[in-house]
Amino acid sequence: MTTFTEALDFAGKAIHPVTTFAVSGLGSTERDYAAACPGATVGEGLAVRGEEVKEAGADVEAWLRRTLLLGS
Repeated sequence: MTTFTEALDFAGKAIHPVTTFAVSGLGSTERDYAAACPGATVGEGLAVRGEEVKEAGADVEAWLRRTLLLGS
């Protein structure tokens, strides 16, 4: 992730991390993105347990609406 972000300018951008997980949820993901993307605002992230991805549609949609990434 940090190799990717090093080449880009995130100043003034909003970032909403999305990850799948087995144990730790978001863990340090939000903090890691904040460190790797100086000048960016890190908003609410979404973590979906790997084995629940196929059934996560409603949770993803709710997160998209809550973070205003998807209109009403």
